This record gives sequence, structure tokens and C-alpha cells, in this order.
Amino acid sequence: MPSGRPAGTHVTVRVFAAIALLSILVAGLAMWRPAAPVAGSVDVGGDRGEEAVGETRETPPPERAAPRIPPRAAAVRTPAPARPLPQAFEAAEDLFAFRQQLRPMADRGDAEARWMLSRVDEYCAPFARDPAGFARDSALIGAMQLDAARALGAARSRIGTRCARFVPADAPTFVQLVERRRDAAEAGSLAAEAALLAMGAPLSEDMDYRRGLVERVQVSRDPEAFAALSPAMGVSASGDVALADTVAGTQASEFAWQLAACDLGLDCSAGGALMTQYCANGGICARDARQDFSTFVRDAAVPRQGAEAIDRMKKTLVEDAPESRHLLEMVMR
Repeated sequence: MPSGRPAGTHVTVRVFAAIALLSILVAGLAMWRPAAPVAGSVDVGGDRGEEAVGETRETPPPERAAPRIPPRAAAVRTPAPARPLPQAFEAAEDLFAFRQQLRPMADRGDAEARWMLSRVDEYCAPFARDPAGFARDSALIGAMQLDAARALGAARSRIGTRCARFVPADAPTFVQLVERRRDAAEAGSLAAEAALLAMGAPLSEDMDYRRGLVERVQVSRDPEAFAALSPAMGVSASGDVALADTVAGTQASEFAWQLAACDLGLDCSAGGALMTQYCANGGICARDARQDFSTFVRDAAVPRQGAEAIDRMKKTLVEDAPESRHLLEMVMR
């Protein structure tokens, strides 16, 4: 709804001469900085203030009312551009500092900052509710000599490290989390709007609204929105007339939305938030702690035939929206 660290470079005697010859080039490259692909710079170290997490120097956008359902539009077949705040969230080693950087932006009405605040709160809530108990349980799990225990221990360790400065007063209740996501959705965050549907608290219960929201998420190609919507498209959507012609209603369809999010740019690595929360919060862990989400789904979550069906559903989500039950049935064959 959370990334690996590059391995250290091993230098041998053979490359000493090459290092000497390239020293001038390296010095020159160190002075060159490429143009940033998005406005604002990203810094997860916490030393650059608010602009360090992707805020532009321009006047922040004004607050917007709850989004209206736009008319049906054809899906664009290009990935959504990478955005700095989700990347900074995945990379941040101190989520308490990252949250402090987000707060002024959120107070000024930045929709994405409000959404990311809710993601930080959700990610760190298991630790914040009882830091001492979380650490004690993690130590017990770490002492077990089992593959599953090692994966679970690694996931809990990531949460404990990144959320180490949170205290019980920082842990939101379910109602508070819903309120924060409603604020983000009303400011214009599609991911927060999708998350509200998944939490059973949509901005509207209207059937057309719910169906329109699913279509807007698919058209947006926003990996955050895809992942946020995925729980609402699983078993809980079974029998929902509003979602009758969509990829919804089974556990496989939930996986399809999540894998589509991975394809569109969500961090689905072994150390990313998605894999970490699946394991630490749900107890659904990969047998190999190095597996990414896609490998995990195919290796452990579903049988081979199920994985093939999920791939077909994922292709449907990424490439185009099904227009009818007949087309969906053709894709599922």
C-alpha cells in the first residue's frame, strides 16, 4: 500500500592503475550535475528542510474540493512519471524526520504530502503503538532458526530501524487514518481516494462513483493509486455490481492490481514498503528474504496456473480497461 542497498565495491590490485588514470575524469564528473527530471530536489537525510522532499519553489497549489468523476477516457499507455515524494519515502532511513519535512507542505494543502504522511503513519503504526513490545517480539523472532522467521525478522527490523523515533502518541487510530486520507483525497490525491475505498470509507457510496474511481485509477497509471486500490479489488469486491466488468472479486485480482503497480513504478523490491508490510503486518513472507514482490507471488502465493491468470489480468490493467464482461472473460481464458 515501502529499498535495497547497493553492495560495496570490491577493489583489487588490477584496477589500481585504472583508478589513477581515471582520477581526473572523476574529478570533472563530480563537478557536473544533471538536470533534475522533476521540480525540486529529493534528500532523505533530513538536512535540507522542506524542499528536500520534492517541494517546488513556486507557490503551492490551493486546496481543492473533493474530486468529481471525470468522463470515461482511454488509458494512456505510458508509465506515470516518477514523483519525488514516493521515492523519498522508500529511501528514507529516518521516517520521523521525513514526516517532519512533509508536515509544512501538508499544512499548506499539498495533496501528495498529505497522502505520504498517511503512508508513513500506517507503515510505522505497528512499531509506534508499543516500541518496547515490538523490539521484544522482533528479538524472539530473530532467534528462531527458520527461513520464514528470518524473513519476518528482517521485515520487522526494517520497520524498527526506520520508525525508531516514533512513540505511542504518534500511532494513529483507524478513524484518524481515515480522516487524514480524506483530507488528502479532498486536496486532490487519487491514491488517498483509492485507499479510502479499500478501507471501507469511500468519499461516496454511490455505485457510479465507485466504478468511476476504479476507471480513474486505471487511466491515471499512478502506481501509488493502483497499490492503494488493490485491497478493494480482491475478495471484498466479490458480488459488487459496480465492479462487475472489472478485474475484481478474487485474491488473484488483488495480486494483479499490485503487480500492475510494480510494472508502473512502485518499489516492489525485497526491502520496499509493499513487501515489508506484507510480511511484518500480515505474516505473509517470502521463503527467500531477497525475493521481490513479483517473484514472491509466482513462487509462493499462487500455483503456476494461477500466476498465468494473474499475468493476463495484469496485462489488461496496464494496457487497457475492459469494456465489458465478454472482454474480461476472453482475457481470463
